[in-house]
Amino acid sequence: MKKILVHICCAPDAVYFLKKLREDFPEADLIGFFYDPNIHPYEEYRLRLIETKRACKELGIPLLEGEYNLEDWLSSTVGLEKEPERGERCSVCFDIRLERSAQKAKELGCEAMTTTLLMSPKKSLKQLKESGEKTAKPYGIKFLTLDYRKGGGVQKMFELSKEFAFYQQDYCGCVHALFNQKQEEAVWDLVCYKGRRPGSKEERIFIKVLHLKARELNLPVFEEEFPFLNWKPLWGGIWVEGEAIPSYIVPYSQSIRGRLRADFQSQHKDTLYFNKQFLRIKLSDPFKDEPLEEISPLSSPTFIVPKEYENLLKENRVEAKLQVEFRPEKSSTLIVGSLKAKEFICLPADTLQDGRGISEEEALSILEDTVEDILRGKKALIVAGAHSLGKAGLRSLREKYGLSSGILELLYDGSHLFAQENSP
Repeated sequence: MKKILVHICCAPDAVYFLKKLREDFPEADLIGFFYDPNIHPYEEYRLRLIETKRACKELGIPLLEGEYNLEDWLSSTVGLEKEPERGERCSVCFDIRLERSAQKAKELGCEAMTTTLLMSPKKSLKQLKESGEKTAKPYGIKFLTLDYRKGGGVQKMFELSKEFAFYQQDYCGCVHALFNQKQEEAVWDLVCYKGRRPGSKEERIFIKVLHLKARELNLPVFEEEFPFLNWKPLWGGIWVEGEAIPSYIVPYSQSIRGRLRADFQSQHKDTLYFNKQFLRIKLSDPFKDEPLEEISPLSSPTFIVPKEYENLLKENRVEAKLQVEFRPEKSSTLIVGSLKAKEFICLPADTLQDGRGISEEEALSILEDTVEDILRGKKALIVAGAHSLGKAGLRSLREKYGLSSGILELLYDGSHLFAQENSP
């Protein structure tokens, strides 16, 4: 057998499966094919694709990406939205993905094909065998039903996935499974804020893109998750006489009960204090969001507004609304280079509420420009998650490893670096 096409669903399922497949078919060329139009939302799709690229990079296996034709997939599963895992919707989904995989295998001159879906303990081997054989036969392709779960395979898969710090998805992939498996929590997979907010898929993608690039450059790299208390605004704002005032919400502000009408009470520097529910308004010139350097135990509902509205806010009754949610979540920190490096450059992985932050292109450029210094042990790069919330990722890293060297923190506007000798 000269060529085997491997349909790949995600990195965790792929890493052990591909390793075993290579051992069992040492003479065959393996070709990875990521065809998964079922995955939703697109941020989840991109995250799984990036991690699959890294898995294939680690194993030296070429990877091809199929079309992301989500609308066709959704049309094919109409009426099957409430089907359980291993139900009819899964059979239809397997048929769609393996049919396209068989076509690709034929195009590439492969004698056989298989799928890493066989590795998932949540999937039915019987369903996959039936779908694989049915879709491969018309193309003259042999479908390999390989059960690498047995003999402790699933445990070895988890161990390898953890070793490589692969993203661990918490639902199968499609929007129907998302709602069926996560219920009301599913909304957080679909809500999108401007930029890359702490703990978001967008922030994680940013980190994973740099992880993949570092491996492509053959740089030493490791990634660690850390837990943190995330804060998410649901809705809110400030109004005066029916006019909405431009505003940002200071993180860790608590919710306001109902619709608050309050009057100006006092002022200290650029902060206005009001007479109900601890409302505060910070005046900003220029008007912009700011990262939290430290997390305070105080949680007064606080807004940032342009300084030009100062007199209007002091002379009129203010209406305020705010609903937020505090959630225990995870982010991660990426370290490219040695923890014994003489100097560290820290890039925030997240962005501020106004969208300011380091772009993927800028971060990749910084990484590429630092390669020689990283290889010589002179510098190391830290990509810190949840940085705008009290430097959570950097704090976690410094508490665990110390890092006696100086740290240069790249600001959110990317304008300059400044020395940071002491832990935050």
